[in-house]
Amino acid sequence: MNNNYRLSLLAASVSFSISTTALAQGQETSVEQDIEKITVTARGRVETIQSVPDSITAISGNTIENANIKNFSDIANLTPNLGQLDNFRPGLSRITIRGLVTPQVGDPPIAYVVDGITASDIEFINQEMVDIERIEVMRGAQGALYGRGAVGGAILITTKDGYDELEGNVKASIGNAGSYHLGTTISGGLTKDTDGYFRVGAYTKGTDGQIKNTFLNKESDFLEETGVFGKVQFEGLYGSEISLQGRYTTTEAGFAYYQNVSEHNKEDFDIETSQNVNNIDERDVTEFSAKLNKEFELGTFEIIAAYNSSDDEHFYDGDYSADPTYIDEPDWFRAPFATGGHFKVESTTLESRFTSNNDKQLRWSVAAFYQDRERDNTVNFYDDFEGDVSLFAADFPADQIYLTIADINSSKAYGIAGQINYDITDKLELTGALRFDQDDRQSYDPNYQADTFAEKSFAQWQPKITIGYQLQKDVLIYTGYSKGFRSGGFNEPAEGISRTFDKEVSDSYEAGFKSTIFDGLTINGAAFFIAQSDAQITQFNVDTFTLENLGIDTVETSGFEFELGYKVSQNLNLRASLGKVNSEIVEFSDRPELEGYSQVYVADYNFSFSADYETELNANWQLFAHGNFYGEGPKSFDIEMPDVTSSSDQFVNASIGIRSDSWTIKLAAKNLTDERTIEDIFLFADGVTDLARQPNKPRSIVMEASYSF
Repeated sequence: MNNNYRLSLLAASVSFSISTTALAQGQETSVEQDIEKITVTARGRVETIQSVPDSITAISGNTIENANIKNFSDIANLTPNLGQLDNFRPGLSRITIRGLVTPQVGDPPIAYVVDGITASDIEFINQEMVDIERIEVMRGAQGALYGRGAVGGAILITTKDGYDELEGNVKASIGNAGSYHLGTTISGGLTKDTDGYFRVGAYTKGTDGQIKNTFLNKESDFLEETGVFGKVQFEGLYGSEISLQGRYTTTEAGFAYYQNVSEHNKEDFDIETSQNVNNIDERDVTEFSAKLNKEFELGTFEIIAAYNSSDDEHFYDGDYSADPTYIDEPDWFRAPFATGGHFKVESTTLESRFTSNNDKQLRWSVAAFYQDRERDNTVNFYDDFEGDVSLFAADFPADQIYLTIADINSSKAYGIAGQINYDITDKLELTGALRFDQDDRQSYDPNYQADTFAEKSFAQWQPKITIGYQLQKDVLIYTGYSKGFRSGGFNEPAEGISRTFDKEVSDSYEAGFKSTIFDGLTINGAAFFIAQSDAQITQFNVDTFTLENLGIDTVETSGFEFELGYKVSQNLNLRASLGKVNSEIVEFSDRPELEGYSQVYVADYNFSFSADYETELNANWQLFAHGNFYGEGPKSFDIEMPDVTSSSDQFVNASIGIRSDSWTIKLAAKNLTDERTIEDIFLFADGVTDLARQPNKPRSIVMEASYSF
């Protein structure tokens, strides 16, 4: 890769929002004042986004509402060089960030942190986002701050707190394909004599689906989900602040609606799903946490304990067709007909931090981390001797099982970290951080424990250093280096499959700037170069029907990001972003024929342009509108077919509505132009089907009304 090319890259990460409190109170605020009110906690303390020498995109509560942000994919649509693709079942997703990807076996390339709690598994990422106050996306290796897993970045989610005054809202929507959503949130003080607050809520949603299974004559992407959540906070209790939080979600959904295609018709979306198994995924997710904050003269001490559990059972058509196991001739085996799986994750997390006060020339923090996780996975493959018969999971007795794969994985992870921020001068700041993580993992098949038991420890020091210089009052330039790592693990036990895959390590280099010019135009940018060793990627072995993680010896990624925000007037705000990634497999000893290719799932570029408009209709009502045009470049999906790529795609999301002090009525659309694209595609090659493709979701339109009190 050309060094001059690396040095010439530029990029941006910016967030722009208006202080909704000030606007609601009718205060006159300048654009510059509003920008300075955008605060983030990316470095473990509250700071303005324009003063932090890191690539961060912050999405405020107002933008979350106007842009209808409901899930991780919606965040990616507004963030340069962040992407998400649906996987075959709802609990999984393929997240990419700056060219780093999620293998189907293993962990995502990000740390996902909700209210200071690091998610233990990808199962706790792909859920509906409810009651969110702020979202922060940190790009580049963040292992020094957020530990193992933050090999490509970190996503920080902050939920809303309670208030002393009783208030709440009720929200309901209906839409095409029988979609509906009903939710409520109530917040208030616990008693008149204590500084205690509560915030509780519940929702239910669903859809009939829009992706038809022609054999069963029903939609294969149906969904029913119900969730409850709550938070209780106590302030001033023995000089401390205590927060208790919980959430429970239960989901029943259609999934694995793959379609049999070939390379020449892979983007013909008139081809529909045709399977004779009623695919269904049932998942229950439980989350609890407790947090204690206490102020001392030196700073703030915080300790967090959390418990997470996800229990998923699914059953689906293993050959993605209505064909039987044996076709034409009795001795020609096609594929197991149906697949039933049970996947359970349980984890306990403890985190503690001590953060110094923010008003000193030298600021510091120390932290400790512990996480205990167990993942139990059982998969049964069933024969189909008839085919062309509509069947449910109950139609397959145990004696029809063709193959069983079981795997119990445990992880005990420890971490210690420290960080300093030192103002060398009033314009020059040095940031240094260092973290050590160790992850002790075990794996075995409970049916053959003695033969399949494996254990290994993965450890890594993760430094980070950044220098920021305030070139002018509103212009910050910075450069830095950071290291991240992702634990290795164990593949499913099978003959001919490597049992262990190694840890992945990334070295990330970045140079950037942040600026505010022309009374409200923010332009931020950064260029980056990332070197990965043992980059993790998954391949499907058609001989053993197992997934195998491989380590790509060396992957080099360079790119740039550019994002700006501009308040054209009191009524109109504009945002734009562009991200570009050049990913290259430099060395791959297991598959040298793939050297020179890009990493799978990585789009060449992505872009976004958004506009928000608000105006007074009369003394009581406002008109508001939001539009987002975004797109991404081509990408490949399977290391078995690196030349099979998607086309460039463009999408439109939009909403328009009116609001008063109490009421909001809104019409919103996602994928307004009904753009169809490939969400996932892989080489099936069973002698009948070349490729199996999963399409994206068609257009959805909803009418929503909410009442606040």
